[in-house]
Amino acid sequence: MLRTESGVRGLAVLTVLFAVAAAIAADDVPPRSAGGQALVVPKEQLDLGEVYHVTPGGDTQLICQSDAPLLRTAFVCNRVVGYLVAPFDPQENQPPILAGALRIPVASLRCGIDGLDEQLHGPPMLNQAEYPEITLRLTGVSDAKLVKDENGRRSYTLKAATELHVKGKAVPLEAPLRILFAPFTWGTMSRNVGDLLIVRATFEAKMTDLGLEAPPAKLSDFGASTVTLDIFLLCSTMSSEKNLDPRIKLEQHLKQLQFLTLLRDFNDPDKAYAFGRDYVHTIWDDAQALNRVAWATLVESGIERRDLGFVSGAAQRANELTESKDPLCLYTLARLHYEKGDIDAAVKWARQAAEHADKARPEEAAEIRATLQRYEAQAEKTKS
Repeated sequence: MLRTESGVRGLAVLTVLFAVAAAIAADDVPPRSAGGQALVVPKEQLDLGEVYHVTPGGDTQLICQSDAPLLRTAFVCNRVVGYLVAPFDPQENQPPILAGALRIPVASLRCGIDGLDEQLHGPPMLNQAEYPEITLRLTGVSDAKLVKDENGRRSYTLKAATELHVKGKAVPLEAPLRILFAPFTWGTMSRNVGDLLIVRATFEAKMTDLGLEAPPAKLSDFGASTVTLDIFLLCSTMSSEKNLDPRIKLEQHLKQLQFLTLLRDFNDPDKAYAFGRDYVHTIWDDAQALNRVAWATLVESGIERRDLGFVSGAAQRANELTESKDPLCLYTLARLHYEKGDIDAAVKWARQAAEHADKARPEEAAEIRATLQRYEAQAEKTKS
């Protein structure tokens, strides 16, 4: 159970919290960090407690559902980045969350219907070109209740007061949250490394509560004035930008993340590929780095425009540097030709990759051989 400390210590904690809140009240949400997949946590908030970084990409983080009489839509996002700060040593009557902030790239909110996505991203609605992100900052916590404390896991219900910034406007928004603190175990590692904090919420909000105009009366059959928000955030004490592969240089890891952030999260291919070409120039003699960026551009989900010419330049150079003997570089070329629709070339390069598969990790070798079988079967079908 949570320990009760003296009133003096409790007063000291509250004094620090109020001082920090006053210091950051006028500040914007912190900027993205070097790779774009986390936020830079202010030092004064780092001193408050343990930082839990929001993990983008693994789950549906946000669903915004509009249920109008003639049209039901659900805009989904899984590219939210941010953090929450929890007390190092939680005390009774102390909020379980002390600070937090989120950034939501507008381009990543999609329903999968092109016309509706364009409307949402366009000037009448979220105006992505001028305001590429929605931001949110935690301003207070109330009605926090400890629901369960068992085997190191603690769950709470609470109300979170936030300041939402939409299209340059600050909008106060309160949301009921359910949160779970789950310490690291070998079981939780299948979801993420580090201690976990899971945040859930489902509530209704008026369009005006979100800083947006309600649909005019003549369009009320196609757009609701009230939407349902469903939130799931998986947060970890391990930042999404942490490089866990010692074979990869940190600078290269962050540069590739920055490239993908522009290309996938913000859907800005012109800026992304300009950045990518500059990055490729700096790694022109590093086969593995070239292959990683080529492969990511080919297979990373959420990319709307895959520049196969960009991929080809990096992949061919990687293969040239490795003298056509590296199974992963050969495998990337196979995938590239598959995406181009040239199944015969895809089979050719996949066979070469399989010939050198014993140099790869067992799971990589198994994937290469399975893909070769799939490509060969597809090639036979096209001939019959």
